[in-house]
Parts: sequence; C-alpha cells; structure tokens
Amino acid sequence: MSLKDRLSAALDATPPENTRRRDTLHAALAAGDNDSDIGAALSRLIEAREQLAITLDHNGQSEQAAEELKEISSLWLLYPEGAPGAAGAKARGAKPAGKAKRSALLTRTQMIIAGAALVVVAVALVVLLRPSDDSDTAAASTGQAIAVYKDDHTLGNPKAAITLLEYAAPVCPHCAHFTAEEFPILKREFIDTGRIFYIFRVFPLRPQDGAVEGIARCLPKDRYFPYIEMMFREQPQWDPDGYDVPDVEGAIVKLAGREGLPPEKAKQCINDPATQDALNQSSQDAQLRYQVEGTPTFVMNGQVVNLPPGQKTLDVLRLRINSLLAGTGH
Repeated sequence: MSLKDRLSAALDATPPENTRRRDTLHAALAAGDNDSDIGAALSRLIEAREQLAITLDHNGQSEQAAEELKEISSLWLLYPEGAPGAAGAKARGAKPAGKAKRSALLTRTQMIIAGAALVVVAVALVVLLRPSDDSDTAAASTGQAIAVYKDDHTLGNPKAAITLLEYAAPVCPHCAHFTAEEFPILKREFIDTGRIFYIFRVFPLRPQDGAVEGIARCLPKDRYFPYIEMMFREQPQWDPDGYDVPDVEGAIVKLAGREGLPPEKAKQCINDPATQDALNQSSQDAQLRYQVEGTPTFVMNGQVVNLPPGQKTLDVLRLRINSLLAGTGH
C-alpha cells in the first residue's frame, strides 16, 4: 500500500474529535500526489509536533506532552517498512537524520534579555498550515497563492501581478542593508507603480527580534514600517549580535521612546502574549511552507527566490520580477 493510501485510510479512521491528527494528515496529503512529496511533508509536520512536545514538557505540561508523543509515534508508524530517507529510518527505530541548522520555533521557556524574560508560546499546527478564516489570498495568474493574514504588514496593490513576501529579522545585518540601500529602489520601481504587492514578516533569529516586533505591533499601523526601518538603522545601539550593548532590553525600550512609548508600556508590548503567539505562528508557517532557515528570504508568487552569493539582492529580484511581468504583459 502506498503512503498516500495509508494516510487516506488513517484519516478515514481518525475520530472527528481528534482534530490535530486529522489536520496533520490533511496537510500531508495536500502536499502532492506522489509518496515522496507526501512523505517529506509528513516528516516536517511530525518534527514540528516533536518540537511542540518538547515545549509542553519544558512548560511543565507533562500530560499534554505525553499525549503529543503518543500521537507522534502513531504517525511515524504510518510509513511503510523500508520507507526511504530520514522518515523511513525513524519508522524502523533508527537514529533520525539531523534537523535544519536553525529552528524558528520559540517556546515559553524563558529567554532572558538583560534580566527580562521574553515569552513566546507554541501554537496549534492547524493555524500554521492553512489560512485562517480571517485571511485573504494574494495570487498572480502566473504563480502560486500566498496566504495573507489579517495581522500582516503590506504595501502596494493587493491585485498586482506579483506578490513578494519578505522574511526578515531585526537583528539581521543583511536585512538592514537591503532595507536601507535597495528596498527604496524596489519600492519606487515596482510597489509604488502597482506592479508588486509586498508583504513583510519577521522571522526571529534571536529573542530580541521578538522584542522589536512586540513594540512594532503596539504602534499605530502606519508607524510599523518606519519603526522597523529605524531599528535596522540603529542596530549598533541595541543589537547584541556584533555590538557591545550592556543592556539590550534597556536599549530597545529607550528607542521605543522615539515613537512615544513610555518605558512601562514598551515592556508590556515586548511581553504581550498575543503578539508573541502571532510571531511564533509566522515563524512556524515560514518553515513549514517555504523551509525558511535564515534571513532575508524572499518568496515571489509562492516560489522562494534563490539569492546567489556575491550578487545584489535587488538585481536578483529585479530579474525575476521583469521575467514574470513579461509573461503577464505588464
């Protein structure tokens, strides 16, 4: 029996109340028609659930963690004996292959920034794997759909021929360079002219990214991009990655004052659970949909853009954009 058939049979046998298992099986089956694509998707989904089990255990939720591990074990057993790759090795009890170099999942484990804990919680996979009822979809006739969520920050025409999604991290120096030197040109040539619909999402590399995003989402919507741009520009004042900053949280809180946020309000924004939930969701979604591991990462009409070393990001993006526009007659 093929893996697709095994998953379909398992889905039919899963009680309706077990929504988590049903959503995992649905998502794996939706990954493609061949067992290779389905197996790769199922492997990623199970690994995400493994990370959730670790998070639950760290939070002292041992019963929930045990239930999650029980589900994980039953999902691995769906692979036929001798299935290829890491998934097959796991199914036979062998040591699994190594995971990606960088996991975007942030947990409720305390992450200390100069004595202040930033809390980020794991979220249900059903939310991560498909657009919510509050989402819309941007799609060009020449490409794949990109889910657009209600809390996304966007620029340009939603009906543009091209949707460009950028994953960036406030601590990322390459993102800062692109924002300062290249994005203004991209905006002038393609976003302001209505040919690109642009979506920006934070993909956290460090806890400080969560702090910056927390403050950004506390601000009026029209101040989101100016604040993010300011934090990129002021990285030497607060970014611990490569700079000697004795009080990182204090520096972030101080810079929030430029947007009129008093210190106590800024700290509340940093630790707002709803904001951190959304950030964690976006991070997981980036990994599961596009296998994002670092920043900046660009997704154009559903396809990740390869950025060869030594080439300007804008040059690569412009070449892909013009190629797509030529195909649409724009």
